[in-house]
Amino acid sequence: MIDMSFLLLVYFLVTSTLEPTEADLAMTMPTSMSDGSSKVEIDMMTVEVNAAGHVVLNDEVLDTDANNREVPMLMDRLKTYVESARLTDSEPMVIIAADDAAKGQRFVDVLNVLAHPSVNINRVTITGFSEDK
Repeated sequence: MIDMSFLLLVYFLVTSTLEPTEADLAMTMPTSMSDGSSKVEIDMMTVEVNAAGHVVLNDEVLDTDANNREVPMLMDRLKTYVESARLTDSEPMVIIAADDAAKGQRFVDVLNVLAHPSVNINRVTITGFSEDK
């Protein structure tokens, strides 16, 4: 009798069909490998040199001594920014906005920080100058 029940069970399992909605759930599981479609873009930084010679990074005043040619706080922030950009496989970009009344040397100091080997930011946009009329 048990043999007959197993035979019937096997017969019905083999001959039955699954509904298509049960067979295919169309579920995509996340993988650990990156396919490039979800690339993280890092925001660009804005460095301002105002008329007093203060260096402002993203609305935060960093270096206020206009006579000091080194800008250590800007250097530290840009190093962190470059490391973050490299971790996300994106290229760092900086916008420099200089006031017309700012000293030219302070502007050059900011450019020197960007060209420093530990920072080495090549994508730079310069804005903020107005034409004399």
